[in-house]
Amino acid sequence: MNTTGIKRPQPVTNSTRVLTAPPKNYSTNSRYFFRTNKKIMKSVSDRFLIWIDAVGGYLVCLNDHLTIGQARPGSPVDIPLVADISSKHARLKRQGDEGDYVIEPIAQVFVQNKEIQTPTLLHHGDIITLGSAQLQFTKPHPLSASARFDLLGSSRTNPYADAILLMNDTLIVGNNMANHVVYHGEDHQLVLYRQNEKLLCRSDQLMNLDGVMDQSDGELFYGSQMKSDRISFSLEEV
Repeated sequence: MNTTGIKRPQPVTNSTRVLTAPPKNYSTNSRYFFRTNKKIMKSVSDRFLIWIDAVGGYLVCLNDHLTIGQARPGSPVDIPLVADISSKHARLKRQGDEGDYVIEPIAQVFVQNKEIQTPTLLHHGDIITLGSAQLQFTKPHPLSASARFDLLGSSRTNPYADAILLMNDTLIVGNNMANHVVYHGEDHQLVLYRQNEKLLCRSDQLMNLDGVMDQSDGELFYGSQMKSDRISFSLEEV
């Protein structure tokens, strides 16, 4: 039999499989979403890494209550530091409408070179010392309750990040020094914001979001990628 010209079916693999609907075990789980690019993407929960091209990488923490401690395999702390500190060294709490941040020592903690024994309110510019690690606390934007920890000296996180962003309702990326993340480029602003337990992004320039062109806003997931003419970033699960 001459089989010339007959198209044979291609083998279906994980890379070629195209689903017409989410698997049944995901269909009622709001933590998953069936994107137009045929990927099932997991919703962002309490922490994520954001990598901004030509700017840096940031550990973003969403919860109001966080623990700071030594980075160890399987460590349960929210902010893991590679330093000579206790496995759980301090607690951090965001409270009130203005987004006040209070640090509570579990082990020895210094704020502005003064040892604290009780929960202490942090102020813009405060330097916190925990063992061999030093962090500087800032609240860059006057209208946002989100804050930032910058790592001083040889202090670092694991996984590596250039800074830690304590996100409340909004996180602003732009070329203004009052933004939470500053990039030195043309005028452009991105806002990450939380709404109905979702993480979303809004841009003042059209962007490509997870393969969908000409978007000005949309939901973000672990693995999301955003690109505009002036800036691009990707999200990664911790």
